[in-house]
Parts: sequence; structure tokens; C-alpha cells
Amino acid sequence: MLGIARFSDEWIEHVKSSVDIVEIIGRRVELKQTGQNYMGLCPFHSEKTPSFSVNPERQFYHCFGCQTGGNVINFVMETEHLSFPEAVTKLAEEKGIPVPAVSVQEQQKEARRDMLREANELAARYYYRNLRSPVGEGARAYLKGRGIDNILARDFYLGYASDAWDGLVRFFESEGFDLQVAQGAGLIIEGKRGYIDRFRSRLMFPICDHLGRFIGFGGRSTREGQPKYLNTGQTEVFNKSYVLYGLNWSKDAIKAQDQVIIVEGYTDLISLFALGTSNVVASLGTAFTPAHGALLKRFCSQAIIAFDGDSAGQRATLRGMEILHESELQVRVAVLRDGQDPDSFARTFGAGKVREWLGDARPFREYQIDRIISQHDVETREGKLSASTELVTVLSELNSSLERDEYTSYAAQRLGVLERSLAEEVREKLGIDRGKPVHNRRNVNLAPAEAGEELREREIIRCLLQRPGHLKDLRECGITASDFHHSDYRRVFVSLSENSSDPEGTAIASRLLSLPGPTPSWEDCLRSFSSVLAKRRLQKIEEKLSLLENDRKGFDIRMELYQLLKEYYDIFISEPS
Repeated sequence: MLGIARFSDEWIEHVKSSVDIVEIIGRRVELKQTGQNYMGLCPFHSEKTPSFSVNPERQFYHCFGCQTGGNVINFVMETEHLSFPEAVTKLAEEKGIPVPAVSVQEQQKEARRDMLREANELAARYYYRNLRSPVGEGARAYLKGRGIDNILARDFYLGYASDAWDGLVRFFESEGFDLQVAQGAGLIIEGKRGYIDRFRSRLMFPICDHLGRFIGFGGRSTREGQPKYLNTGQTEVFNKSYVLYGLNWSKDAIKAQDQVIIVEGYTDLISLFALGTSNVVASLGTAFTPAHGALLKRFCSQAIIAFDGDSAGQRATLRGMEILHESELQVRVAVLRDGQDPDSFARTFGAGKVREWLGDARPFREYQIDRIISQHDVETREGKLSASTELVTVLSELNSSLERDEYTSYAAQRLGVLERSLAEEVREKLGIDRGKPVHNRRNVNLAPAEAGEELREREIIRCLLQRPGHLKDLRECGITASDFHHSDYRRVFVSLSENSSDPEGTAIASRLLSLPGPTPSWEDCLRSFSSVLAKRRLQKIEEKLSLLENDRKGFDIRMELYQLLKEYYDIFISEPS
């Protein structure tokens, strides 16, 4: 994906001034002129009385109900689920405004990517026709047995790769398409006597990016003795770590419901779609990645993981939970019994039970805690101690102190131990001395280094809540919201800095102010937090130095290396021992 940096501010302003915001928004919202503005029902939340206003003079929209607002590019990004470069490019192309390219080399790369997508689209047409021809009779029977009728097969553009060695090759030749490009798309391979098809005797699931462009395939074998599933290998347009199956079909439903359901396989997704649950994507059987989380965050704030009930599915669930949580999505888990999967569950029990199953999805921390406890015989002393050791490790790794307190209480209740005892174990794991409250240690640093960065961030926020006038000290030190890595404390810092509030931030602040014991002195807090920031800066510089050390390119890096070493030295000598 090309970045924002490819566009100059002047070019972006030219695009914005060339389009009519009323006309663009009017495609989705029925607008009526009221004075100088236009009013309509907000497309971002449900309402009966129009509160969505468009100002054509300022080229700006604002909803007085949900407080959403922005310019025409923001509107296209939100309603069509596009990134900034995608949205501004779309508007420019509509107006015939040339889109600048970084270089001739980049233009050539994008042209090649277009050709690869064209190869996949042609292949999808070929496989689609095969499924509906006599050669696809067996594949159609398989689909019927899985509850996928002709309408569903058409909606998802399912196809069939016959057992011919070069059926797709001959199709490309008949279309006059470059076979080398088809090979680059992972559709054909070069054999001893020429090109042959990569996919044979397989039911074909076309994979699109979120814009609906064909980028790859998943092939399910229809005969014994072959790998069950075979996916397109990594190409310039297809990388499983960045793609979610079905997002091109489900993105509008995900946006409307502010929730995504994540399954593992193609048929899992299709079976849920068939029953009316359309806010669903599939992870293509690969490990969930931060890129997947970031992509979904563009469409919603809530995620339900609905993986298989077997042990492999549970392991994948645990990995996926953490990644989605780190992407700031609210995560829940829809639990299935061992041996069940969403596809078989949907076909066996129907729409009502599916809604009930998904509605009973549990917060992922509860799922994680219960799973740990279920793996130990907590009726015995040894089992209870083993489970508590694992739980303490999990609880101590939670970034939010509020989350940690809540789930420490839940874990203690489920384990059948005193909450106070489990909380003490967690505090000890974090490096906070038992029986030695912070306020008894005067005129010393906040805590030893092992107390952890989360504690230092928490304590400086507690100080600020009690003495907001010290905000000026942080500004003078150049400290900003981005310096707080933990979302709870970052939220409170922003509220204090902007003199604003929100219900969640207020709840966090109240909880912090209710913690026992006074905070350390402001000087101790600031010195300790500054030490954390210096440590982070040093780590970043060390990473850059390591990269430069391994750099073998021909350009001169001496000046950059000198600057980094100087900055490193300045931090090092100023860092208190």
C-alpha cells in the first residue's frame, strides 16, 4: 500500500476543492437544505431526527448526535472503509485528476500488481465456469453435502479446478494472457515440458482483498492422497498475514454492527452467512497477526473469536485474543465443544442456536483464566498451586491496573482462594514489596527498576490527578500522550491535557484516586518516569545502530551513525545511576 507521504499537501487540497462534498455525501445520505447547510440522518448511528449537517462552504460535515465530523476524504474513508491514500485516490480518479507516483519504479510495481490481480480474476472466471460444467459434477455434489447450494456457490464465486494438467494454462493462452505473469500469481508452474496448472482436482475459493480485487485462492481437495487445503503462495498481491477471507463481502455488516466474528475456514464463514450472520471473516487457517488486528480495527471496535473446539482451535484462539486486544479491540470468545466447528454447528442447530451461541460469547480474559484452571486438578493442593502460578503470570502481564484488579478477583473466585492472597502474589510478581506501601519510602526513587514501566506510568498519572498544575513540568520536558504505552494512563493524560472528560476516562481516574496510600513526591515520580523514557529512547537508538551496522548499501551512513552515537552518549551520561 502506498503511503500518505506520496501526496503533497497542495495536491490533497486540490482534490478536496475539486469535489462537491454535498454531492459525495448525498450519494449515501438524503440531504435537505436548511439555510446555508444541508441536514440529514446520520449514517454513523441510528437516529430518527436529522442531526447530521453538511457545510458546503467550509467543505465539512458534523453530526450533533454522535459528534462525528470531518472533510470529504474522511467521509469516504469511513463509509467505504478505505485508507487515506485509497480514499483520496478514489476521489481524484473520479474527477480525472492525475494521481502522483513516487517514481517510475513504483509505477512499474503497481502496474505489475494490477496484472497479477487480473490473472487471478481470469482464473476465477475459469474455475467458476468449470464448477457449473459437467466436469464439476463431483464438486457440486460435495458442496450440496456441506449445505452450500447453487445460490451460495454463486454469491461466493466458488469454482473448480479440474484434474487436467494444463486446463488453466490453455485458458490463459486462449485469452492471450502472459503465462509468466500467471506464474508470478502462483496459478501455474513450469514443468519439464512447459507450464502446468498448480491447482488440480480442487474446489476453489477465490480470495479478495477488502476492496474486492481477486488476489489469490484456497483450494480444497476433492480426492484422497492430497493435502486437504492448498492456498496461493505469497505473491506481490497476496500475503496471508495481511488478508482476511470474506472481508470484501462482510465489511458493511461489520461496520453497521460494530462487531466482527472471526472463524478459521471458508466453509465456516459461508455457513454463517447462509443463516444471516454476515459480519464474519475467516483467518485462512494461518496464525492471526497484528496486521489482521489493525485491518479489523478500521471497521469495528468489537471482535468475537469463533474457532474450532479442538485443542488446535483453542491454541489459535489464545494467540488471536492477545493480538486483537493489543489492537484495542474488545474481544470475546464463542466457545464450542471439542469436535465442533462453526460450520457443523450452524448446519446442525440452525440460525436461532447460532445467535444464542454467539450471544453467549465470553470476555476473553475469563476464557483464558477458565482454560488455565481446567487444565489442573484444583481439588488437590498441588493442582491449585500450579494453576495459581500460571494465573499470577497472566495477571501480572495485564497492562491496565483496572483490568488486573477485576480479573484477579474473578480468578480468585474461580480458583477458590482468597482474593487478597492472589493479589499479593501478583504484586510480588510485579516487583512491589509485600507489606511495604510506597508512601513509607520517602526521598527515594519511586521503585526499583524491576517494579516495571506500567507502575511508573500509573504513579505519575496519580500525581497529576492530585496536582494537575504539574502538567507544565511534563510539557517543558517534551512529554506527550504517546509516551504513555498503557492505554488507561494515556487516556487520562489526554483528558487532563485537553481539560476534557469521557465516562471511561473518569472511571479510570476515580479508580486510580481510590488506590490506598498517597503517591510519592512529584520529584520522585518525574525522575522515575523520565528514567523509563530514557530507557525506551536508548532501546530505539540501539535498534537503529544495529540496523546501520548490518547495512551493506552503497550510500553514506557515517553522519547518521555519528548523530545516533552522540544522542546515545547524551542520554547515557544524563541517566541517573
